[in-house]
Formats: sequence, structure tokens, C-alpha cells
Amino acid sequence: MASRPSNDLGPRGITTNVIAAGHVAGTGFFRGAMTDERHDNLVRETHTKRAGTPEDIAATVYFLASPGAGQLTGQTVHVNGGAFTTR
Repeated sequence: MASRPSNDLGPRGITTNVIAAGHVAGTGFFRGAMTDERHDNLVRETHTKRAGTPEDIAATVYFLASPGAGQLTGQTVHVNGGAFTTR
């Protein structure tokens, strides 16, 4: 069985996580193809009723790199305003 990064790196104090971002306004992700209607639909899907910001993602990265997240590893962190929740 192949080893996983979190298994190999965890004992060395290195955590491995993924940020799954939702719609983040102002990033150019849609390369000019974002219509007002699509933007409104994506915002409507969120619980926060707003698009994400680069600062939202940066704050999550900052937390994941902090000592406070030292026991958080091998996870996918959804930063999407609740548009897609896990069970």
C-alpha cells in the first residue's frame, strides 16, 4: 500500500491539507466568462450570501499554517460560504 503524505510528514510536524474554495470574486478564475447572472446564482447558493474574497482564502491559509492547526491534517477545508456542506 502506498503511503500518504500526511502519514509520512505528520511525525515530522508537517501537516497536509487542501483548501476547496468556492466562488472567489475578483480572481479572474472564470477568465472573463462570469456573467452577472452566474455570479448572482453562485452567491445565492451560499449561506453567507456573498462571494468569497482572496482575504477569506488567505485567512484560512494563515490558520492552517499556525500552531493552532497543528493537529489538523489530511483534511479538505471548504471555504465556500456554506454553498456545499459536508455531512
